[in-house]
Amino acid sequence: MDRIEFKKKLCKWIMEIGNNIWEARKNGWFPYFLLIFLFTNITYGQSTERTQKQQKVIEKRERSTSNTIPPRVRPYYYQPQQWGYNPYWNPNRNWDGRTYILTNDTSKTSPTPPLRLSVGVLSEVTTQHPNTFSPYLTIGGKNFLLLQYHYSLPNTIPHYDNIYPWEVEEWGDLQLGTPRERRELVIALGTTHRRISPYIGMGFYKISEWDAFFDETYTLSSPRDLGIYTINERVYNGISAKVGMIYGFQMWEILTQISMGREIRIGIGVGLKL
Repeated sequence: MDRIEFKKKLCKWIMEIGNNIWEARKNGWFPYFLLIFLFTNITYGQSTERTQKQQKVIEKRERSTSNTIPPRVRPYYYQPQQWGYNPYWNPNRNWDGRTYILTNDTSKTSPTPPLRLSVGVLSEVTTQHPNTFSPYLTIGGKNFLLLQYHYSLPNTIPHYDNIYPWEVEEWGDLQLGTPRERRELVIALGTTHRRISPYIGMGFYKISEWDAFFDETYTLSSPRDLGIYTINERVYNGISAKVGMIYGFQMWEILTQISMGREIRIGIGVGLKL
């Protein structure tokens, strides 16, 4: 049976069914079960399609939600009798994946101490010029490492290494003092008892100084530099001893220290506990 003949027979069969339904309708009878069957098939197909599409939407939302869920936060219990109410770390932080909870229940105390991390600024002053400014970093735990780097304002006065003191005496230029410039690296170790963290360390410094004079002709120095120039640069390298203490609050800390080396220096600073 070829395809054309099959189509003719199929069309004839459909027309006979349609004619029989029409004759039945004219005689007052109608096959309602046929409509119910057709409607059921249509709605069932639509319901199945809607269910499948809804499932796809749910899967997409679950996948996107799982990608945005923050990492699990672990509780960390600490006792005030051991660490105090303001411990050396910031109890409000969560960047380390922990939630810090104060408790008196010894069975809930967590064994591993948190990381200590803070940054701040410090200034050392002395009766002798120059005063210095320094950022600092503390890192560790109950025992910690403290790093500082001190520097003073740079010397911008014009300097001449081809001028000798006897020439300045001949010119009669007025001497104006001894400008200094200081750089120092400090490494210290400390420990913690509740709020108080004493430390001791060493500083490795470099001091540069010059003899300054006034040139009334403004030849060696411009009026912008007030006619001041320097000669005889001298450099001193040495070691100083540092003794200090950090006093902690909930999020902040105050640092004080004494430096003993070429001169006595007193430092004070403030830092942020991370």
